[in-house]
Amino acid sequence: MANAETLDDFAGRLGGMAARYAALGSTLEDAALVKKLLDSVPNRLYPAVAGIEQFCDVDTMAFEDALGRLKAFDERLRRRDQAGGEGADGQLLYTAAQWRARERRRGGARGEDDDDGAASTASGGGDNRRGKCYKCDVRGHFKRECPLLWKEPAAARALLADGDVEDPGLL
Repeated sequence: MANAETLDDFAGRLGGMAARYAALGSTLEDAALVKKLLDSVPNRLYPAVAGIEQFCDVDTMAFEDALGRLKAFDERLRRRDQAGGEGADGQLLYTAAQWRARERRRGGARGEDDDDGAASTASGGGDNRRGKCYKCDVRGHFKRECPLLWKEPAAARALLADGDVEDPGLL
């Protein structure tokens, strides 16, 4: 089998060989066809051949079964090569600049100076993205951050007040 030849083409040639044997009055068993197929595959399919020989009984395996396993492995290799394996450009990871450029293209980018984690106002975000307070009905903070939550009512301050306290700042 040539490197550029597909598995279907090679299987067709093996089928033609089996038909010529039958025309001569002899039969070519599946075991012989499977061994011929596994012995003549290109180097890129050797891992699949090793798996088939290790985990399957080659003497009783049908030719179509071996061919199907090899075709599945070959298709998986082709899909991985088309996708690029590690990435389309062969790199495993993006650099920080490449990641920011990728995010900008996708529309979810933060500005260069937004490293503090604040929402970008250029994208229409800002305080409105934070939510609405259920205590004061104001957008921009949540109830747990509400300034009204930390202000004590006058009745609570009166209970804490002591007549002997001279510092008015404590009240």
